[in-house]
Amino acid sequence: MKMKNKIKLRTLAQVAVVGIVLFLTLSHLRYGIEQAAPIDAYCPLGAIEGFLTYVFTGEYLKRIYASSFILMGILVVSTLLFGRVFCSYFCPLGAIQEWMRALGRKLGIEKDVELPNGLDAVLRYSKYLVLAAIIYFSYQAGDLVFRAYDPFNALMHLGEEFDEKVAGYSILGILVLVSIFSKNWWCRYFCPLGAVFAVFKKISPFKISRNASTCVGCGTCSRTCPAGLPVENQMKTKSADCISCLDCVSDCPEGSLKAEVFGREISKSKFSLVVIGAFFLPLLIFMATPLWQTKAPSNIVNTDGEIDLANLRGSNTLQYLIDITGIPLAVFQEKLRLPAEVDTHLKLKDIGPEYGVKKEDGSYLEAEDFREVAEQGK
Repeated sequence: MKMKNKIKLRTLAQVAVVGIVLFLTLSHLRYGIEQAAPIDAYCPLGAIEGFLTYVFTGEYLKRIYASSFILMGILVVSTLLFGRVFCSYFCPLGAIQEWMRALGRKLGIEKDVELPNGLDAVLRYSKYLVLAAIIYFSYQAGDLVFRAYDPFNALMHLGEEFDEKVAGYSILGILVLVSIFSKNWWCRYFCPLGAVFAVFKKISPFKISRNASTCVGCGTCSRTCPAGLPVENQMKTKSADCISCLDCVSDCPEGSLKAEVFGREISKSKFSLVVIGAFFLPLLIFMATPLWQTKAPSNIVNTDGEIDLANLRGSNTLQYLIDITGIPLAVFQEKLRLPAEVDTHLKLKDIGPEYGVKKEDGSYLEAEDFREVAEQGK
């Protein structure tokens, strides 16, 4: 009964996070940046991408605000105490990979596809190179350079902005396909956020201990490990790649494995409750304070009251652009050949397709076209 409760709790946490993230995504896609923050503001990786920029300039990267830093802070503390619980409980991509592998097994693909041990060991370091490159180039460019390649960002745009995220959608497609046959390759080899938590995991008091006297060497723990770790061969599993899912503990037929925090055993159900509470409780507290910020009051007007049209987005509405710049609707209608009945509350990226308004090259109007008219009219 305890095993079922534990598994149910972790699955419920995964489903809840995926559901929350989808809700935030749909809100932004429907209402635009003026009313709903972009999904980037809810991604803890943004704190890592924008860390150097914030330290040296005191400013956030575009689309990144205090929310990303608060989320990262909560998750770092959780990782220090309980290991990489973000990866097993709260990561949407991690959950989707697990679900896809479960689907693969239902389709009859029982044996996991694994790389040779030597190649696997080397590739596990590649995620640290990805992380270092992201930190460096984000600081140099002053922008979220990984955004175009990020499979999570692509997933949470639900097919929109495909032309801007061809690489991201491609990586996502490969990730989903590969996950049917294998266990969490993205997490093991390429995930930059996993690399961050792996560093903190190395100093965490959490570990898995194996009782050699009762272990029968069946290999169930190693087969069930989503990180592909040789649990059956280790007295204590302290690898940075362990994601604290406790699947090995749950599935051990002899009960030879136990989870320990600060040297004391913790039951599977209690571990799940503590982990979930340690994430959601401080998050809810921060969300109730003025510290929680997911977007600026305006993406066009800076803190000095100056208009910066370079930050105009396709999810801004025409009415908002008119109100901010003071440029009459008639100017946009004349310059962009908008119909007289144009709905100014539509998002800029939706106006062209809605009314069939195209440019000379045959493509629909984009935010850039409205920006050019606004800059000319300033």
